[in-house]
Amino acid sequence: MTESRRQEPSRREYRKRATAARLRDSATKLAGGQGADRVTIDEICADAGVSRRTFFNHFATKDEVFLAWDASDDAYIAGLIVDRPRSESAVRAAVWAMTTTAFAPEPGGRATVVREVMASHPDVAAQATQLTRKVVRAVEMGIAERLGLPVDAHIVRLGAVTAVAALTVTMNPTDTGEAERGRLLEETCRILDQGFMGVQP
Repeated sequence: MTESRRQEPSRREYRKRATAARLRDSATKLAGGQGADRVTIDEICADAGVSRRTFFNHFATKDEVFLAWDASDDAYIAGLIVDRPRSESAVRAAVWAMTTTAFAPEPGGRATVVREVMASHPDVAAQATQLTRKVVRAVEMGIAERLGLPVDAHIVRLGAVTAVAALTVTMNPTDTGEAERGRLLEETCRILDQGFMGVQP
């Protein structure tokens, strides 16, 4: 287990993280029902059971809450990757863990809401880039633990970037529907396996 996954937050930090996560979950739930643009900060606060002041202690804007990421997300993603079958390459494990669980593209889900915010508000590009970097970091943690390598090992970093890029491509909306998305994902994973099964330890 990596050092960053072992560290326990202080009680104050835990409460802070829990509040931020509650706000994000409320925002995502409300946006899933009515669209991110229609959700108000007051509605998010009411659903999360916090004041506007508390909201602004955590987030500067409404869009920021939709793109929030926490250390627990790192551990969650990494754990999904580690727990995938050992017969899969680490990169396939990362792609499938993210696509089928953590970032499943179901209507109203977190991944869908994040894409909606990014598409309708180009000014959040910098935050979206930071979110992508955080996802890559979480995937690096999972691949590193799965392979027993340092997080900064070249194969780990290459695998993480490749997996997140594959996820981005396969999650883009297509006119061909879910079946075609699944076929594309499987084909992507097959190609990744050819490249990574021979070089990973």
